[in-house]
Amino acid sequence: MRKPFVAANWKMHKNVQESVDFINQIKGKLPSFDQLEVGIAGTTLALHSMAVAAKDSDVQIIAQNAFKEFEGAYTGEISPKALADSGVDYVLLGHIERRTMFNESNQMVNQKVIATLQAGMTPIICTDETMVQKEHGGSVHYVFAQLMNVLHDVSFDQVKNIIISYEPSWAVGAGQHANPILAEEGCRQIRQTIADSYSYEVADKIRILYGGSVNPDNIEELMRKRDIDGVLIGRASLDADNFLSMVNTVNNLNTSPKVKD
Repeated sequence: MRKPFVAANWKMHKNVQESVDFINQIKGKLPSFDQLEVGIAGTTLALHSMAVAAKDSDVQIIAQNAFKEFEGAYTGEISPKALADSGVDYVLLGHIERRTMFNESNQMVNQKVIATLQAGMTPIICTDETMVQKEHGGSVHYVFAQLMNVLHDVSFDQVKNIIISYEPSWAVGAGQHANPILAEEGCRQIRQTIADSYSYEVADKIRILYGGSVNPDNIEELMRKRDIDGVLIGRASLDADNFLSMVNTVNNLNTSPKVKD
């Protein structure tokens, strides 16, 4: 059974003190790490302080970006090694906002994935599709091409531990979540792509998250789907009580059978 993962993506919200206060508020109230994994993607300047606050707890620290090189003349970039040294566990890569605002290509994301793995951290790779692709039947080919480019030179052993997040671009930050059937369909396509490109054994082990306007009202229905192993939560994760409520909802579903459409 794949361990559920509930991840918060704060984007450019919360200063250092607010981030630390949030972790202190939730860290003693989380389910056991054996049951469920919880991670928080804070702003870069807050990550080290968050890691210190999360020490001896089950909170995983997630960076929202990393560069493809460990060091060099790259003004303003973020070294994967520096992130690892700061206590970061995971790195979010290929998010639709970075692809559209900063022109990140599949090749660039692939280079960041390789560097993140070399630094000893785990990539959370975002894959997306547009409503036009979904409605015209092109999403399967698009997702396949995107994943294969991003996972170029990633070995069988490495890919087993990578996390993939399916984030349809029409739902991210828009308050319009994909209905659970469409969300399940997208995650299933990703798992099939991994099976076709690596093996069914690898596909069965890899965790696939859904991200796109996840909130307390839809998280239970989403997490009941067999191929959805977790969620990447945006604005609804900014409030600690709200976030804890969603974590507990997922944990309570751990003993319930998953639904396959």
